[in-house]
Amino acid sequence: MAIRLAMFNHKGGTGKTVSAYNIGWKLTEHGHRVLLVDGDSQVNLTALALGFDRFDDYYDDPATKLNNIKDGVAPVFEGKPEALKAFDCPTAENNDSLFVLPGHADLAAYEGQLSLAQETGGSLSALKNLPGAIHSLIGLIEERHGIDFTIIDLNPGLGAINQNFFMGCDGFVVPTNPDPFSLMAVETLGTHLTKWFEWKTVNFGKFVDAGYPLRESTPVFLGTINARFNKHASKAAKKFDKRIQQIDESVAAGLVPKLASVGMVVSADCYQKAHDDWKGVLSEDNTGLYALGRVPDFQGLIHTATVSGVPIYRLNEDLLKADDIVGVVKDNALKNVKQFDEIFEAITSKIELLVSDDCREE
Repeated sequence: MAIRLAMFNHKGGTGKTVSAYNIGWKLTEHGHRVLLVDGDSQVNLTALALGFDRFDDYYDDPATKLNNIKDGVAPVFEGKPEALKAFDCPTAENNDSLFVLPGHADLAAYEGQLSLAQETGGSLSALKNLPGAIHSLIGLIEERHGIDFTIIDLNPGLGAINQNFFMGCDGFVVPTNPDPFSLMAVETLGTHLTKWFEWKTVNFGKFVDAGYPLRESTPVFLGTINARFNKHASKAAKKFDKRIQQIDESVAAGLVPKLASVGMVVSADCYQKAHDDWKGVLSEDNTGLYALGRVPDFQGLIHTATVSGVPIYRLNEDLLKADDIVGVVKDNALKNVKQFDEIFEAITSKIELLVSDDCREE
């Protein structure tokens, strides 16, 4: 059975989509078959993974345009007399092991129905199949494509759809930025997530006889990604470094204890091992025990990676030259590419360790 991960922060602009794409790609390099699920109505993950030309063609082509997450669960949400069924998902550009369950700009149209279904806790028979439908569709697609890891990109909000995506996951990563709003988000995140999980704990049994029951899982905290900061001499610039340290401290002192109170963490030994195994590779200022890694600003490399259809850490000299990056600028870019490769190798390897059965708290 595939391991499902959520990229979530209820603050926007923290790099959830790019993190999902980069980690998903890196997992395929580790020999896994990976499914990216675009749960954000902005559909940025789908566009990034498919490439913008293929993205337009996918939604224009009558043969594929209905093969997306909203139309996939439509039989349940629209009361059609047909069962959910899997369909062939496209693969990411230049990676045949990275599959994409495309998003839909109107997925939020199901927010009201799903909210009512979850609020009534299975007491209304007409709505009983709704909370389990999305994860049931994902499960059918995982089986069809032999998926090992599924990564779900959530939108920045606290609505019923995000709650539903989150409740069916096995683990989650919280991308952050070095700004005061990310710190505020981290300070409140534990309250929201524990409420979601407590809802599932109380109501799980009410849906066991549904045609599409809730998925049995406990989403555990895997760590933060501190992203998109300016750097100086390979370290975060001073003002950003201070903010990242504040986020790390808030995670350790507030978020983790709150999550631990309901069993949404892995063993303390595993967090420590993940940190210790990679502290020699990551920058010296990546000191937070629960910080998977610090990711500097991609700057101009994001354009080259996007037009090349690869993650930044898979750029090479030929791809840089094709985008007119030459000379000293090219040499510096290659050094940055190497650094990004090391960072995402560390982040991905930590995630693989933390989701292992050995790290689950009893």
